[in-house]
Amino acid sequence: MRVFILMAALLWGGAAIAQTAQVVEASGVNMRSGKAENYRIIKVLPPKSEVKVLETDQEYTKVKTSDGASGWVLNKLLIVQDAAEEKPEQKSQAGTDATQKDLIAARVEVADLQRELERLNRAEPGNAPKSSFPFILLVALGAFAIGVATGMLILKAYYQRRLHGLRI
Repeated sequence: MRVFILMAALLWGGAAIAQTAQVVEASGVNMRSGKAENYRIIKVLPPKSEVKVLETDQEYTKVKTSDGASGWVLNKLLIVQDAAEEKPEQKSQAGTDATQKDLIAARVEVADLQRELERLNRAEPGNAPKSSFPFILLVALGAFAIGVATGMLILKAYYQRRLHGLRI
């Protein structure tokens, strides 16, 4: 949980001063027309492509590509760079590249853990909101069935006494 909070703080705070970002080393990143997975895909961004940051939200960042297309991308799929910072290809320090790779790996791991947690929450039947209506309905139907059975037995006993065991 601490890792997630740290990652969210880094993404949220870093994106406020950032002007460019780079797509992570993934197979392809979807740029969407809105801030959710149900919005249509405008473009698939290739790995390590440069984009300009226009706006940042908690989960999504609005970006603009070099060809002028703009859309929303998941924060965890971007490496945000400061305006004064050089491009990663131009850096001479191997340690910084390793740190970026570690950060990407941590983002992917956090995303995987979140998906697993969501899957487990959906799979557990105890997490569904409890409603008392089905329970009350079940109790009422049970009481009705017991009442019908009891009434039938009482009527049978009554008529057997009245007819003194005679069969008609």
